[in-house]
Amino acid sequence: MKKEQVRKHVRFGKLVILVFVITVYKPFTMQAADTFSAEGKNPHVWKGRVTSVAVFKNGLGFFTRQGNVDLREGWCITKQVPPAAFGTLAIYSENPNHLVDLIGAGPGEIVEFNDEDAPADLKYKRQRLEAHQHLKVQLSYRHKGADRTAAGTLVSVGPEFVVLETENNSFAVPVQGIFQMQVLDLPVRIHVEGDDQTTPQKTELGMAYLRKGITWIPEYTVKILDDDNAELTLRGTLVNEAEDLIHCDVNFVVGVPHFLHTDYMAPVAVGQVIRTIGSAVAPAAIRTQIMNRAAITSNTMGADQFGGMGYGVVDQPVALNGATLNNVMGNLPQMGGAAGTDYTVYTKKDVTLRRGEKAIVTLFVKKIKYSHIYRWAPPERMKHFLVLHNQTDTAWTTGPYLAISNQKPLSEDLLKYTPKGGKCEIPVTEAVNISTDKNESEVDRKLKAHSPRSGYYLDLVMLKGELKLRNFEKREVEIVIDVAVPGKPVSASVDGILKSDPTKLILSKRAGTIHWNIILKPDQFTKLEYHYERYVSSH
Repeated sequence: MKKEQVRKHVRFGKLVILVFVITVYKPFTMQAADTFSAEGKNPHVWKGRVTSVAVFKNGLGFFTRQGNVDLREGWCITKQVPPAAFGTLAIYSENPNHLVDLIGAGPGEIVEFNDEDAPADLKYKRQRLEAHQHLKVQLSYRHKGADRTAAGTLVSVGPEFVVLETENNSFAVPVQGIFQMQVLDLPVRIHVEGDDQTTPQKTELGMAYLRKGITWIPEYTVKILDDDNAELTLRGTLVNEAEDLIHCDVNFVVGVPHFLHTDYMAPVAVGQVIRTIGSAVAPAAIRTQIMNRAAITSNTMGADQFGGMGYGVVDQPVALNGATLNNVMGNLPQMGGAAGTDYTVYTKKDVTLRRGEKAIVTLFVKKIKYSHIYRWAPPERMKHFLVLHNQTDTAWTTGPYLAISNQKPLSEDLLKYTPKGGKCEIPVTEAVNISTDKNESEVDRKLKAHSPRSGYYLDLVMLKGELKLRNFEKREVEIVIDVAVPGKPVSASVDGILKSDPTKLILSKRAGTIHWNIILKPDQFTKLEYHYERYVSSH
């Protein structure tokens, strides 16, 4: 067979594969690039290292792996088959002049030395065998009139024999009798082509995928500095039950993309999903490669494509999730979204965190402005809130906070998502230095003003309400007041805003509110009045 035909011929059993289903391989054991065993010595095995991960708060992470590899006639092999969410992953070349044009997947590369799949002469056999040194292979050969098989790590290739090594034995196989070779434990083959149709000798490959098993929980500390300024600190607790991160850039993402098909994705949508997510959260340096230089593979079909072929290879499904993430999380809050349309990303460089570990990372410390606001909704007590002004360069994600002043706690609650330029309120305590009083009285009544049915009458009653407030604080205060009334609001003093409930239009069930926003200076007293009417039974 011609060299060009050999280079383009992807064989796994009796199938020729372009982009294939990845469902039934050994579980993906995440390791650092230098921890692979014997195959680590073979230059044609790609051993990509996780260089970047974008972590969402819903338990998903967008991982990117990178690594250099030598190519044999444009081909390399790898054992790295991650359990990609949506059943997707993208494999691409970092070199802008190289294109990943073919990906083959199966129980392992199979070469038949029969002058159809590959030449049967001794010179070519030795070349192919030498290219697979230090890899675990299964050789089928004919010896003394019988077909035999042997499996082990290929440690040397001699003029007449190749040596295979197992944990307990080493044995020689005659090169002349070998008619088939299968590579074990390396299920994926990748082909790279140059833009000018040449065959590269080396390339840098990347792999991008979305998977379960990693999340982060934000926590804030609000430290009061003086009457106008505070210090806001955001820390993220990173919970990693996915894979080892070694000198990796971790991107803590505020906001969660719309993942409609978390457990299933139709094959026609695979490419668009991974590229959309990649464009949103992947580092800028690799967006072009993911978008334009990638081949997409899918594992959504779930069928065993290689069962019953008789090659003696035991296949196992990849892990579907990130081990015990839910157990690790326990009852910790899991805020699924930040209600934002854009992503804000906090990046921490050079993080090392093994699978099963957790880490608390300080993401920012910002000096911010704050103010005070008081809210009163009688008959409840008036509440004091701090208003945090987000004049920083980033949005604030949803997360629990602790506010402190002079080393003493003020409050602990949930800081809600706040966009750049926005404000958020955090409760402090009851406003004990602002005195309040409320009373209502009847001022008029129209007897039998309405008869909804024969023999049944309603009186129309006019009521007057009065609110009294006095500010004992040493500063001017802003107070927001909302008074709920069981009837129709009619009037209010001091520019009070009247609101009727449009869902309660039956005369005897009408309701509404009166709203004020007032400023009280120190030691100032004020009185607010309002009127509302309601229908009550005449009996």
